[in-house]
Amino acid sequence: MEVIVDGFIYQQQRFGGVSRIFTEILPRMCQLDPALHITMLMSGRSRQEPPQHPGIWKRSLFPIDDLLRPRRLWAPIQRPARRLVQQLALDSLPEAVWHSTYFTLPMNWNGCTVVTVYDMIYELFPEYFPSEKDEKFRQQKLSSVLAADKIICISATTRKDVECYYGIDGNKLQAIPLAYNQDFRQLGRNDCAHELINKKPFLLYIGRRSHYKNFKTLLQAYCVWQRRNEVEMLVVGSDWSEVERKWLADQGCMEQVRLLRDVSDHELACLYSNAAAFVYPSLYEGFGIPLLEAMACGCPIVASHIPSTMEVAGEQPFYFEAEDIDSLLEALNAALLEGRRPEKVESGIKRAQQYSWDSCAEKTLQVYHSLVDAG
Repeated sequence: MEVIVDGFIYQQQRFGGVSRIFTEILPRMCQLDPALHITMLMSGRSRQEPPQHPGIWKRSLFPIDDLLRPRRLWAPIQRPARRLVQQLALDSLPEAVWHSTYFTLPMNWNGCTVVTVYDMIYELFPEYFPSEKDEKFRQQKLSSVLAADKIICISATTRKDVECYYGIDGNKLQAIPLAYNQDFRQLGRNDCAHELINKKPFLLYIGRRSHYKNFKTLLQAYCVWQRRNEVEMLVVGSDWSEVERKWLADQGCMEQVRLLRDVSDHELACLYSNAAAFVYPSLYEGFGIPLLEAMACGCPIVASHIPSTMEVAGEQPFYFEAEDIDSLLEALNAALLEGRRPEKVESGIKRAQQYSWDSCAEKTLQVYHSLVDAG
């Protein structure tokens, strides 16, 4: 069976959830099915190493994105130029299943098409994505989804959102949940660098902080929390913006909030394992891999009450209403009081173990076979 994967996401992300999915499942699918042959189309410079396996052949295309610079001037023709370069390469490849890493669609494609939908954030929260570029992405995504023979959704929540928003036939949709790196497990303080783990208890926040991530609500709650002087907050992510820095200074809580950058998976496991609680305040998520990582490390979770988190973590988190500061403060206090109970920790570890990349790869492979066998 021949599968062509557009490696576009590896040019866009230095790290991230989308690229992690393909890095985890593509080699596993080759292991499961020795007859599977994957051609990964790469154009230009990659920001991270694509997956490696004897069954995965990397084909380098003409680097059109590198040629058309500066991007702001050539943006209107970048996508059609990229598709033309792809088409020239596809003419020399056998008929196959096309699976894009991020909503790309080749011209004049006669084979089967699979698309993975990660979330519906751009569609459900258009007020956060109002630019012309954002609208073009929505249209590109719509075209890719409507053209697909099978649509993989990373959660039942995303599947429902896709079905409702686009009016897609449910038979074309399949929910295939994600998983987490097995390096995430309980670690003691002795397993971690001394400078990483302070003696003082700490809350943990990881990832981007803009818009629907609802980080501002967390900051507002933390800065009025009566226990902030005894419990720090560690934030893993990019540098503070000037707005964030000024706001923290104005609220007088800059000293209690510590920022960490470029943290490895081992260091993240250390932080999860030793945190008083991991806080996940998002207004919406397509899945939520950090929830699995936290549970696998035995970390208490404080999370907004949204469908995808309920689906992934069940009753494990201490929930709060997404934009209600008082509700968040109650959840923080409850997590510090009850989150490290042995039975609570054990149930979280067992729940995380229900998810595996092997299962994700096997179900994705089944999608490919369903199309090829039907054809």
